[in-house]
Amino acid sequence: MMINPKRFAIHTLLLLVLVALIYVPSFALISFTGKATAPTTFSETARIGSVPVSGMDRKEAQSKVEKAITEWTKKTPLTTGTGEETTPIPTEVVTINAADSVKKASLKKGGDLMVTVDEASLENFLATQPISYSDEQLVAFKTWLIDTSKTLQEGNFDPAQSEAAVDPTGEVVSTVSFSTRSAAEEQMITAMMNVEIKPGQLMNVKTYGMDAVAGSYVGSKLYELFAKTPFEIVERMPHAALPDGVTLGYDVKIDEKTDFAVRNTQASIYRVIATQNGSDVTLELRGTPFKETVTTVLEGEKMIPFRTITRYSATLTAGTTSDTQAGEEGKSIEVYRVTKTAQGEKKQLLSLDFYSAIPAIVTKSSQEEQAPVVVPEPEDDTNSDDSTDTNDSNDSTDTNNDQTTDEPQTDGVETPDTPTSPTSPTTPDTPDSNETGDPASPVEGETTGEPVG
Repeated sequence: MMINPKRFAIHTLLLLVLVALIYVPSFALISFTGKATAPTTFSETARIGSVPVSGMDRKEAQSKVEKAITEWTKKTPLTTGTGEETTPIPTEVVTINAADSVKKASLKKGGDLMVTVDEASLENFLATQPISYSDEQLVAFKTWLIDTSKTLQEGNFDPAQSEAAVDPTGEVVSTVSFSTRSAAEEQMITAMMNVEIKPGQLMNVKTYGMDAVAGSYVGSKLYELFAKTPFEIVERMPHAALPDGVTLGYDVKIDEKTDFAVRNTQASIYRVIATQNGSDVTLELRGTPFKETVTTVLEGEKMIPFRTITRYSATLTAGTTSDTQAGEEGKSIEVYRVTKTAQGEKKQLLSLDFYSAIPAIVTKSSQEEQAPVVVPEPEDDTNSDDSTDTNDSNDSTDTNNDQTTDEPQTDGVETPDTPTSPTSPTTPDTPDSNETGDPASPVEGETTGEPVG
């Protein structure tokens, strides 16, 4: 029996159509039934971050997660610091995407919150802090921010305890050597054998001794030690005059009102190690090496000449002087901290010290010097009458010119003129006739005798 190909093709086509009509609706019904029975809410144990979302659909879960994030940010949950000295971290440094977190979460298990660090906000925050983080500490800080924010926890980041900050030996980052001069200075150095300075913590001189002279000397050495580091110089006052044994530019004055203090601006613990060998001392600052290179430069040293002041005193002998005060030149100098980084070099003025010149004082006597008094030699009494007679005869006649008056010897010193005797009146002429009485008023019958000379 031969098969009709045309009929066979028609029967086969009809069979395929019949199968399609039966199975296609069945598969569609199965698929629809499966979709209709798929879960649309989170399971009883599902959490997004630390927020439970059991029995909620994604829209409801997103609303609850956003509310939990808002409440978490109001608590100021994140802080950084060491011990009790902590600083709040603004939650703006992290961004939590609630919508994407809910969208990607499993309905059965939930999921983590999607957290990213806002680099600009974090940089602004760190710029306001008194300490700076190393590159390793910054990475650890960001990791801690994300991990803590994912579960909406509260926590504190202690940079000193981060793995990158722990250095059991510590490298020497600054050093200074000198010699002690007193027992008080040695006691202060002994107290500084091993001083720990935590991030943001202060170190001041008066903690280790209250002797002003010893504190000023040791404080000047600590200033020289910390000037070569990024540590902040919080308090420092120079003397009016540079003390003996103190390097110009590193003068520190310690008394009942003033102190010397520095602050650790790094996110690591540093230690001041003092080593004594008799009176020889070495101070070392040990810890994590700084990111930048820090040095100090002393510039602009000047010497200021002193002036001389003249004073007068009535207590000094006339014509004498006295050096009351020796003069001393003044000084001035500038101290700069130079920081070198990959971005360039920065120069910061740490101090400008000025010491006034001390004037020289000379005291002179205010009494006038008297001229020497010369007493003239006494005249000879035997020659006084002859001198008078000679003067008289010189007025009347020149017959006795050979008689002169001796001048006293002055030995080169001018003496006052000797007063001259008054000129004796001349003898009146004898009248021609013998008259009696005073020629000016004659009296008759009375004899006047010889004229009165």
